[in-house]
Amino acid sequence: MPVQSSEVDLFSVLCCLIVAGLAVLLLFTMLGRRRRRQGQAGSAPHPPAGPADPFAAYTTQQLNTYANAQLVAVDNAVRTSEQELGFATAQYGTDAVTAYAAAVAAANDELAAAFRIRHQLDDEIPEDDPTQRRLLRDIVDRCAAMDRRLDAEADAFEKLRAMQANAEELSAGLTTRAAQLRASLPAAEATLTRLADRYTDGALTPIAGNATEATARLDFADQQLHAAATALAAKDRGRAALAIRGAEQAVGQASSLLAALDKGAADLDAAGANVTRLLDEVQAEVAAGKAAMQAAGDVGGAGQMNLAAAVARADQVTGDVRVHLTGAKTDPLGMMRRLETAAAGLAQAMGSIRDAADRSQQARRQLEQALHAARAAVDAATDYITTRRGAVGSTARARLSEAHAQLARAESSTDPVAALSAAERAHDLAAQAVDSARDDVERWSFPSGYGQTGGGPVVIGGPGGFGTAGAGGMGGAILGGILLDSMLGGGGMGGFRLGLTGESNQDDATAPGSRTVQGRYGGPSTWTRPEK
Repeated sequence: MPVQSSEVDLFSVLCCLIVAGLAVLLLFTMLGRRRRRQGQAGSAPHPPAGPADPFAAYTTQQLNTYANAQLVAVDNAVRTSEQELGFATAQYGTDAVTAYAAAVAAANDELAAAFRIRHQLDDEIPEDDPTQRRLLRDIVDRCAAMDRRLDAEADAFEKLRAMQANAEELSAGLTTRAAQLRASLPAAEATLTRLADRYTDGALTPIAGNATEATARLDFADQQLHAAATALAAKDRGRAALAIRGAEQAVGQASSLLAALDKGAADLDAAGANVTRLLDEVQAEVAAGKAAMQAAGDVGGAGQMNLAAAVARADQVTGDVRVHLTGAKTDPLGMMRRLETAAAGLAQAMGSIRDAADRSQQARRQLEQALHAARAAVDAATDYITTRRGAVGSTARARLSEAHAQLARAESSTDPVAALSAAERAHDLAAQAVDSARDDVERWSFPSGYGQTGGGPVVIGGPGGFGTAGAGGMGGAILGGILLDSMLGGGGMGGFRLGLTGESNQDDATAPGSRTVQGRYGGPSTWTRPEK
């Protein structure tokens, strides 16, 4: 039977409606999925802006420990590079080392900035935790920049020195110089004996061990020169050059130790005369303070109370110093430091009753003695820390760096009052640096575990190293920072183990797997890779 047209039309309409419904359903489904994806994208966390913090997992104390280790490692590298630069300058002249001198100067500037941050963290004003972490990161970043700056010049500097090619000539010169220094040891011992009869143990702290340490450095130099001769006979010039560098640094330190002893003796003798002059100045100020108090009568107030306290303190100090001067042994620089502190307090208390001209004149009278004492104290601290840097931690180095900055400020200032204050501060900081460094050295122990068996020789660097040394020679080389115990697989900077015991920022130097590396021109990362 034929299909009616009305039935066909109804069927067509139904099909169209079904297709349209399916299309609408599909459209809503797609729109829903898109909205869900957009919502998920909007709620997803955004990646952090900038580079990730590599120390995010470190506690603040761990970051502090790490930053201290970087400072010590870089400071050692800069001091060694300065010494190596001096050798190269003597060999080739100033013009040949311009680029290397610039690198050391730039590293020194960065180092001073890093130590200023360390000094800020150590002062009496506490920082909150985020500020501490930011400052510690700044120290770490500066240390890394110094390392890269020095390391960039290290290979070219090594080529300039050409120690392999000049091994015979260098060895002969060092042998002669070592013999000359050894011949001067009896005179050094005699100087120490004379000083011990006149000055206290505290006064002699920076130089008391210099003759002994110089002997240890010369012993190490002799051992390395013998190793160099053996290597040259075996036609191993690389091994010979490495031994010669060790001898060169040891001879240089022996010379510095003996020169520091002579200078320290001269500074102590000169300080004795300066103490008497400063004592008279401070006593005159005490008298002026007492007169000012009498003129004021019974008028009270904070100013008068401060003046009375400062006068009493200064009067007590001058009396103590006068008694100390009559003793069999004295400490001239220590007495200068006490007098300077008393004078500074008295000057501050009398500032309200003196005009600017009077204050300037008074400061000018004391400035010469204060500058002499500051220079002597800073030089003594520098020599002490440099020649014992293998044992000295970051605190002493930070104090010394700030002492140098204050001394430079005192020497350049045109204001006598400001210059006097800076000189006194430099003296105080240098004394703090020596005290801290001495504590580090006293806690220091000779690292073991270098292939030593019983009382036999120590193989430096293990197989393929550059010779052998008796414990005395090697102990002096490690104490002087000529050799550093290093975990060579520890990632470069911060891996140096300096033989300290009892300081939280140092690792155990006796750990298995450690061996020594030799300092050379360059950064800490230079020292952890083989020489080319």
